[in-house]
Amino acid sequence: SRAAENIYWMARYLERAENTARLLSVQTETRLDHPDPAEAAWETVLSVTGTSGDFRSHGLDCSEQAVAEFLLNDPRNPSSVLSICARARENSRTLLEILPRESWEEINRLHQRTAEPDIAVSQRRSEHLREIIARIQALTGLFLGGMNDDEGYAFLRLGRAIERADFATRVMLGNFHVIEQGTDDSQVIRGADWVGVLRSLTAFQMFRRAVQGPVTGPRVVRFLICSSVFPRSVAYCTQEIRQALSRLPRSGPITDTVDGLSSRLVSEFCVSSEERDASPLLARLQSELAELHGMISADYFTLRASAPPQSQRQRQSA
Repeated sequence: SRAAENIYWMARYLERAENTARLLSVQTETRLDHPDPAEAAWETVLSVTGTSGDFRSHGLDCSEQAVAEFLLNDPRNPSSVLSICARARENSRTLLEILPRESWEEINRLHQRTAEPDIAVSQRRSEHLREIIARIQALTGLFLGGMNDDEGYAFLRLGRAIERADFATRVMLGNFHVIEQGTDDSQVIRGADWVGVLRSLTAFQMFRRAVQGPVTGPRVVRFLICSSVFPRSVAYCTQEIRQALSRLPRSGPITDTVDGLSSRLVSEFCVSSEERDASPLLARLQSELAELHGMISADYFTLRASAPPQSQRQRQSA
């Protein structure tokens, strides 16, 4: 049970660190040519990462440099890339018998890189962020090619898929009203903003392959929710969760919940050609993913008489 929880959370932490780094990278590049005030855009980044309250509690100004430092290497922020990678490293230290040996070495290098003091400096930030993303993707490849496809890998897949689906809904929900109901009526600017949303999920190229026509909010949202072949879409992540659950014992009730979620996606959103406000669906998806996490935690991670302090910290940062 302890190993299952640690590998699940290690996967979530690494995925969260990659998502945060890519979000910052895309936002840094997007702001170079954007006419709107930068403060609103960086506030959206804080909202997507769920750190707005912590950021304001420290009395920081919503500038590019302040937000980048807070999200990258501020030790006061439990959701900074530095803090997340430190927890991933601590979890992987307890999994040396399960994970490929090379992954421990790579996680150590990743942690050392995120701890460097100049990582958020604007002149070299893009280079640092690309390196963080590349190192985490290398870890994903190590896990895929070097682990047995057993219960341990199933928990890794579960953590990664739930984190990916949650981040996709956060990016869409955080940007939908800002872009579609903003003060700028230019379709060109709106299209560029939605391209930024796609790039935050490495989805732009695959979107253009799958969808004909201009980049619009409803088309982007439908692709990121309904695509059955793009690995970061919500529908694909639910497939991944179901496949991972099939490797685990006593997974019937959780699998039924996932099947219900998939059916509602199709019946309520994906089969209709009507363009609609997806915000209520996205908010409900976030709630259902949190409920799914709770079911997994209750079924597989709370079998011990008492949980160690690390497990409590992990639940608080979910």
